[in-house]
Amino acid sequence: MQFLAIAALVATALAASTGLDARGAQCTPPSYACKPDNSGWLVCNVDGTWLDGGKCPKKTTCKPINNLPYCV
Repeated sequence: MQFLAIAALVATALAASTGLDARGAQCTPPSYACKPDNSGWLVCNVDGTWLDGGKCPKKTTCKPINNLPYCV
């Protein structure tokens, strides 16, 4: 039990230090959204936190189509 608590703290610290919580807001999984600058997309993880889902290829931007992010 103590190991799980320590692992959770380490995971939280790593996520915070790498900026993976891109929006700093809670979400409801499974959810996807474009990043605020439209350079890629975000994925809502099982903890209800937005994570970096990926980067759009060059010369494309993320646009929501039918409430899902697409790089076009």
